[in-house]
Amino acid sequence: MARFFAARTKAEIAEEGRRRGINACVVNEPSDVLHDAHLAARGFLDTPSGLPERFALVRDGAAVAAPAIHAGTRSGPLSGVRILDFAWALVGSITTKTLGDLGAEVVKIETRNRPDLARMDVQVAASSATSLDDKPWFANLNTSKRSLTLDLKQPASREVLDPLVDWADVVVENFSPGTMAKLGLDYDRLASRNPGIVMVSGSVFGQTGPLAQEWGVDGTGGALSGRTFLTGYPDGEPVIPGAVPYGDVIVPYVMAGHVAAALQRRRETGQGGHIDASMYEICVQQMRDFLAMARAGQHPRRLGNADPAVPFQDVFPAAGQDRWVAISAFTPEEHSRLLEIAGPDIAAWTCIREDHAIAAQLQAAGIAAGALQDCEDLIERDPQIATREVLWDLDHPLLGRFGHVATPMRFSRDRMQPFRAPSMGEHSHEIARSLSGLSVADIARLDDDGVFH
Repeated sequence: MARFFAARTKAEIAEEGRRRGINACVVNEPSDVLHDAHLAARGFLDTPSGLPERFALVRDGAAVAAPAIHAGTRSGPLSGVRILDFAWALVGSITTKTLGDLGAEVVKIETRNRPDLARMDVQVAASSATSLDDKPWFANLNTSKRSLTLDLKQPASREVLDPLVDWADVVVENFSPGTMAKLGLDYDRLASRNPGIVMVSGSVFGQTGPLAQEWGVDGTGGALSGRTFLTGYPDGEPVIPGAVPYGDVIVPYVMAGHVAAALQRRRETGQGGHIDASMYEICVQQMRDFLAMARAGQHPRRLGNADPAVPFQDVFPAAGQDRWVAISAFTPEEHSRLLEIAGPDIAAWTCIREDHAIAAQLQAAGIAAGALQDCEDLIERDPQIATREVLWDLDHPLLGRFGHVATPMRFSRDRMQPFRAPSMGEHSHEIARSLSGLSVADIARLDDDGVFH
């Protein structure tokens, strides 16, 4: 395999992989990003500095009388905001989880014909291969939502859905570009019914540009943006950081922030709009300093654990199996204090001491240090996590009571009151009756026809 790849350019391999339906993409250097044809086609780098300044592409809607934000029944800064959620997997689900945890009313549209990937994950021991309702991953990603199952390919589903479009302030989706249009749910058609609606679409490459129809995963954004190229040791190859997502967990908060900003603008101007969020572009935004270096003719390279702005920084072994501590000295004076405490062989000093004790001792001396924590540390032993309620204990009918990851922000006046993730279609009839205005007879007819599938 190595000989096969060595005989071809990275662009040739990526192009052929895509042609064969394989998720292949180049590992860009920062200088490559500055000359990327897809970013150029989307005007991403058309700025005075030649560096990215936007996080998402926003298409303005028509100006109408500003719709009122309705009185909400839940606490939170977004109380009264109504979200129609077509999201799935990580990016869209975390976006709507964030909005819901902050008080918005979220209706999640699902179908048993193609369930959310998170409903089918069976990596956790508590899950089964037959149920769609017992996945801890889904439970974590979908707090503060109600579930409505609809077969959107059936025309009769519009009896339920159209009133919800009128009801909603915001529509969130992260399907492949063009999917919503095939369902008759693109922004133009939604806005024709509800001119003030705000729509946010998340995808790997955005809704336009030469790569818009290509697919990708979390690692795609890291590879194309230059992050993967810069991750690793100076004498080694680029490294994909492993099981921890990158784009999948930063993009949702950018999308949620854009929703909040769009709602504020709508309140002031009456304009809705369509937010086009590209994982690739958002990942590139995180690399802005390295792009500036590349534009100045420099060639950023892999530095391992070092930082060019920090005189001394590295990770050292601590006592115990696979225990480590990270240490940074930001000034020569801090570095001198570190050597006074640890001696010239820092690893020899750290490897016989407990990681948290090392961090505490160095922090007391004014040196930045921290233990490298695993999941068990975070859940069971971290006092900061416990004090700030980063994990919410919620009761789940199949999984019991367990800690759900909290939305990572707090407000002085509005305490978040999340509730557990829904079972598949748990609220279908209730939503059809109370929000879509359908009669009991209409609901029964649609049920018999398989619309609520």
